[in-house]
Amino acid sequence: MPPEKLKIFKSLEPWDFENILPLRKPVEKCWQPIEFLPNPSQGPEQFEQEVRALSQRVLGLSDEYFVMLVGNMLTEDALPTYQTVINTFDGVRDETGSCPCPGAIWTGMDS
Repeated sequence: MPPEKLKIFKSLEPWDFENILPLRKPVEKCWQPIEFLPNPSQGPEQFEQEVRALSQRVLGLSDEYFVMLVGNMLTEDALPTYQTVINTFDGVRDETGSCPCPGAIWTGMDS
């Protein structure tokens, strides 16, 4: 990136810290799929019962919903790829893995 454009990105860092980074949800507050799925550690009978109950609850969902769900799963699976690509851009590159710049913080894997 030309130095004059990089200078613009660097000049926006204080604004990023104040306006963009507060939008990140703390990892502890992010839900995980396991919170909504049957728990196999409760034993095979309980697990099978919960799987059957879940299957009954989703019978009425439309195909569009499942298309969206699969698309979201693919997107989630590719998040590390997106982070790696973004990390190649001047102005947000994190060469150390611990850069304090807003771009590196935003794209960090704990986002």
